[in-house]
Amino acid sequence: MASLERWRSAQTYEQAYWQKRADRIADGSAHQMDWYGWKAAEMERRLAPHASAHPKQTAKILEIGSGPIGIVSFLKWGERYTLDPLENFYKSNAALCHLRDTGVHYGQGTGEQIPFDDGTFSLVILDNVLDHVHQASGVLEDIHRVLASDGILYLVVNVHPPWGGFLHTILSRLKIDRGHPYTFTVARIRAFIARHRFHIRADDCEDYLHARHKDRTSPSLKDKLKGYSGLSEFIYYSVSTKSPSPYEGGR
Repeated sequence: MASLERWRSAQTYEQAYWQKRADRIADGSAHQMDWYGWKAAEMERRLAPHASAHPKQTAKILEIGSGPIGIVSFLKWGERYTLDPLENFYKSNAALCHLRDTGVHYGQGTGEQIPFDDGTFSLVILDNVLDHVHQASGVLEDIHRVLASDGILYLVVNVHPPWGGFLHTILSRLKIDRGHPYTFTVARIRAFIARHRFHIRADDCEDYLHARHKDRTSPSLKDKLKGYSGLSEFIYYSVSTKSPSPYEGGR
């Protein structure tokens, strides 16, 4: 578990990142954040073989750590909610909220304390969030609580190879990487999901060698350092459901 002080430092870093992004959008030097649309299409493609029993139009969807817009703004189905600790900051900035869908219910809060009843949601989205939170275990525990028995957890997180994971853990603890209190490798995230009573239906990840090559050939010195030190990140995707209880398994 990250300390509260460590998490608050990460949130300060996160807010500063989004403020810079908003300033660049406002002065015309950056595009609107339409990458959320690509993320939504990618998620729907990955979910298709594992669709919940809930019809799309009546599905209830929660995105935790949605950022200023969220994947849910680009979904055209379901009753959609978000939860983000920086929501009050986002909604005060017109440049960050321009692409929001007004049909989404945006909420201020954290994944450790989800303000909904047990079994409320048929889909929970956790995209690029788990390594930023205060209590990663608490987030998965509360997702398990609010997810319907036949619901789906869609989880995406940046991971490192073993050496890069070891090195990143040190940099995170020293707050050299302020924005990421947690570090995951592929093996570690799979074990973490299973330990919190989820069954992985499908998962895969980007090619680390491709990510490393991209960093090494980047014009950015920071990216080059990541590529040559082993710190290059690559993306892990998973679709999970609740694990059957011991009582269900014997039926």
